[in-house]
Order: sequence, then structure tokens, then C-alpha cells
Amino acid sequence: MRNLTKDEFRTYCLLFAADADFDITKQEIIAIGAKIDPEDFVRVYNWFEADNDMERVETIQANKTQFIKNEEDKQSLIKELKEVFFADGVFDSVEKSIFFMLKKVL
Repeated sequence: MRNLTKDEFRTYCLLFAADADFDITKQEIIAIGAKIDPEDFVRVYNWFEADNDMERVETIQANKTQFIKNEEDKQSLIKELKEVFFADGVFDSVEKSIFFMLKKVL
């Protein structure tokens, strides 16, 4: 588990969403890249890829209290997550399950 900055946390969550169907598409990377500094993206992507599924969830859970202070923070991140989920034009049942899990975790 890593202690993340706010931008790293956002990037990590967005990558989690993009990888929900085990395939991060070009459209999803573009959607994330439009919001994130390229250096932050590369650094966090490498961490994300090195972590297993359990470590990813633990990292999000461990860092959420630092960055999700109120309902507005949560809704803002959920909005960004939706943009990533819909970036490739597909929102299948696996992605829906991950989305609802993320909403509960956050």
C-alpha cells in the first residue's frame, strides 16, 4: 500500500476504473491523460501495474479519508470515474460492478 498525494490518488482511482474490464483502452488513457500531469500519470501507472487487485483496493481505501472529505469530493471523483468508464463507449456488466464497488469504497 502506498501513501499518495491527491493527484496520485485521483490517477490511481481513474486507472482502477479503466482497468475494470482488464483492458485499459487508448480512449481511457486519453480521458485520464486530459486530467493528469503526464509525469504523474507514468509514475502512478507503474505503481498500479505493479500492484495486485487486493493491493489496489487497499491503496484506495487507505488513502480515501485523506482526500474524500465530504460528499462534494466524493461526487467530483465519481463524475471523473464515469467519464473514464464511458470513454471507450462500452459500460459492460463487469465495469458496472466495479463502478458500484468503487462508489461504496469511496
